Amino acid sequence: MLTFVVPIKSERVSGDWLEFCKLVERTFKSICNQTDQNFKLVAVCHEIPQIDFSHKNIHYLKVDFEPPIKKDGESDDSINKRRELDKGKKLKLGAKYSKEKFDTDYVMTVDSDDYVSNRIVAYVNSEKKDIPGWYTKNGYLHFEGKSFLFATFKFSYLCGSSIIVKPDLLKYFFEVDPVLYFDHRLTVLDNRTELNPLPFYGGIYSIANGENHLMHVRNIKKFNNHKGWLSSNGLKRIVTKLKNYRFRFITNSIRKEFSFYS
Repeated sequence: MLTFVVPIKSERVSGDWLEFCKLVERTFKSICNQTDQNFKLVAVCHEIPQIDFSHKNIHYLKVDFEPPIKKDGESDDSINKRRELDKGKKLKLGAKYSKEKFDTDYVMTVDSDDYVSNRIVAYVNSEKKDIPGWYTKNGYLHFEGKSFLFATFKFSYLCGSSIIVKPDLLKYFFEVDPVLYFDHRLTVLDNRTELNPLPFYGGIYSIANGENHLMHVRNIKKFNNHKGWLSSNGLKRIVTKLKNYRFRFITNSIRKEFSFYS
């Protein structure tokens, strides 16, 4: 069995709690759209989100540690690190709870504003249980409000909603990178355990939706507005970006598979 672990940020740090809850609700709908209903969803939170959607497989795990509220004069680097720590603690607790409560075979990390394919549970449940896990190599990027997607083969490098592993292996994603407390880019754990690529498009990464931790509008501009676009290095960056991403229209089959609706 597969358990989706979704860390939910606190109302006390959300820019707009009710709008954030709408993002959480659509993520839950996407997860619960699985063709195989033998799964659990564990939402780890300070406060239970205010949503209208319910499902028999959703379980809430409340935490009592302090949320990462920004202090007066605190730098962006400092608050981002504390937010990463908050998210990481919730993922660890969710994986532990999933193993103890449900004896789950695998856990999948899902951010609270992304979408996942409805084929994931059926695929994982059909595979041999001696496989350590998978990473989502292929997926889509969606800029909130736009009527198109970008397909990429670097999905797990960009998005945290991309890791499926045995619960005991989740620990190897933590504290291996100085910036990302939870490094979802890993495909080899502890220098010896290799993950398999998921053999289909597994997720949609929601960007610039107003509640992103790192990929909010200001950071997207900062990451992409490099100096010297007409230099040789600048032109190489353009070529690399074009190789990594492909424009895609949002088809009815994509909407159905990912429960990708407004």
